[in-house]
Amino acid sequence: MAIVKMKRLRLLALRPEREQLLRALQHLGCVEIREPAIDLSDPEWEGLGKPDSGGLEKAKEQSLQLSSALEVLRRYAPAKDGLFTPLPQATEAQLFDDRAYADGLDAARQVLEAEQALAAKAAERSKLQTQKASLEPWSSLDVSLEEEGTVTVPIHFCSVPVKTSFAALEAAVGQATELAQLIRAGSDRELQYFLLICHHSALSQANEAMRAFGISRVTLRGWTGTAAANIALLNNRIAALEREAEQAKSDITALGGKRDLLRSCVDRASQEISREENKLRLIDTDAAFLLDGWLPAENEGQLEKVLGGFQCAWEIAEPTRDEYPEVPIKLKNNPVTAPFTAITEMYAMPAYDTVDPNPLMAPFFIIFFGFMMNDIGYGVLMVLGTAFFLLKAKPKGGMHNMMSMFFMCGIASAFWGCLTGGFFGDFLPKLFDLLGVSASVPGYHDASGAFVWFWKPLFTPINDIILVMVGSMLMGVAQVFTGMAVSVEEKFRHGNPLDAITQEIAWYCILLGAALAIGGPMIPGAPAALGTVGAVALVAGAVLLLAGNIIRAKGLGGIIGFGGDIYNGVSGYFSDILSYLRLMALMMAGSIIASVFNTLGSVFGLVPFIIVAIIGNTLNLVLNLLGCYVHTMRLQCLEFFGRFYQDGGKAFRPLAVETKYVDILKEEM
Repeated sequence: MAIVKMKRLRLLALRPEREQLLRALQHLGCVEIREPAIDLSDPEWEGLGKPDSGGLEKAKEQSLQLSSALEVLRRYAPAKDGLFTPLPQATEAQLFDDRAYADGLDAARQVLEAEQALAAKAAERSKLQTQKASLEPWSSLDVSLEEEGTVTVPIHFCSVPVKTSFAALEAAVGQATELAQLIRAGSDRELQYFLLICHHSALSQANEAMRAFGISRVTLRGWTGTAAANIALLNNRIAALEREAEQAKSDITALGGKRDLLRSCVDRASQEISREENKLRLIDTDAAFLLDGWLPAENEGQLEKVLGGFQCAWEIAEPTRDEYPEVPIKLKNNPVTAPFTAITEMYAMPAYDTVDPNPLMAPFFIIFFGFMMNDIGYGVLMVLGTAFFLLKAKPKGGMHNMMSMFFMCGIASAFWGCLTGGFFGDFLPKLFDLLGVSASVPGYHDASGAFVWFWKPLFTPINDIILVMVGSMLMGVAQVFTGMAVSVEEKFRHGNPLDAITQEIAWYCILLGAALAIGGPMIPGAPAALGTVGAVALVAGAVLLLAGNIIRAKGLGGIIGFGGDIYNGVSGYFSDILSYLRLMALMMAGSIIASVFNTLGSVFGLVPFIIVAIIGNTLNLVLNLLGCYVHTMRLQCLEFFGRFYQDGGKAFRPLAVETKYVDILKEEM
């Protein structure tokens, strides 16, 4: 349960073995390749270069093709995967099977070609629909669309706005000339259409009369025959396109059986991309290549065994202190503390050669979360829900960690619920009251005889506010003092005992001494010397704090800083401990909200009570899950980590086989 010890790897190998060696390292999954600190523009390094990026571009192109095909199948042939469906399993040999990968790429090509054909038919259908819409207003006329009339009596296809009075238009033309006739065709939402038949000698008079009505000429070039005949042809072609589109959809649906193959190939492409990206971090010559990276010390033997099968030379060495900021961080924890790595990674990875916070944080996180939730019913639901998800879906990575964490927090919630008597708030007392059996149920009853619980609760959040408040602050003191103790240990380990003695140990004396000096005499039966011991510890702590300021300031200037340290320290510790009152606040809020919903439902009878209680407690559980998680995490990240945590580390990201759609069964090479 610590930060894994890392070692530096330098490797020089033959270029013809590069691909095979990278595959071996990817299978091993314990080497992070990094960019060597070499300036290739320096003439001193002439002859060195970077590998070609063509492989990476090809892998990305194939990955995009496979992912696009999966997206097409998702739209036209949705998978019936359930939330709790576990991922299929495969060996690395199956994942890297070249024949299966070629089949997957071919299936992706077929899916995309079918989708492109479908898109082309949809585009053509849309075009034909537009053409049909442009012809429909003329469908009532038995006139060929290419008809232009004669030299002396031309025919014009025209339109005016739909709001125009066609009768007024006809009257205006008739008044202007007797040699023109308007034949109305049809209309759409914006325009109404008509034919203008006019002797060429009267065309100017007709145009002048129609100008005020917003007339415009309609061009129907390219069409032959009547509008109705062309619409019939278009309808036939549209119907044929719809049949062809359905066939294309059927072709895509038929390829739905290739979904698992495509998913596996997407994972394969991801491995190719990862390996090609790592390859670009190498330094090449015509005959050899240089690899620089990191590996966990515990994997040194495995790596040497793998490298022994290649013609290469390597050096594995401890990092120097100057290299510590560059060392990647890998955290190794047991099944109880490992899930909390997710919180550490969200905050910041610890610096190398410092302390892993997860084993220290885990018990506090679990206890605090359970204290705020404090309900048997909610806790049992959390345990059952997360256990079912873990066993059924078998999640990996962050989701597995999150579910495991909530599983443990559910146990703690049920434990605190046993102490407070909470079961969906006061659901059972309200239920027994409505059934009229409260007094006869075997168990604990209060002074009035009303049922409270099957056993006497140790305390209740609503009735024992002072106890809950004191308990919250004491848990805060325990965590703050734990953080200080870790800081003391770290300072001694790194050769800074003076800072530990004149800071954390001094404040231990001040805080504990003040508590004994003030509270000792108030404790019934406490020895009279307890207050004196506290006063002595208080003075000793102040002296240590002052001495540390003087030593660090190298003079009497430390006396001036002493006053500021006292003020900042007292106010800081006091405010930090007060922050833990949020434990009390959320404990009470959850209990009160549950009680309010239960009381509200009980007013209307048994059935409404059950309905309202189910809805209300579901909402309360969701709110409590979010609130307890956020506030517990806040206490860890601010009040606890601030005492000892040194961040700045970068997570260890080795070249490894990491999949999304399949679970890999590890095999020996």
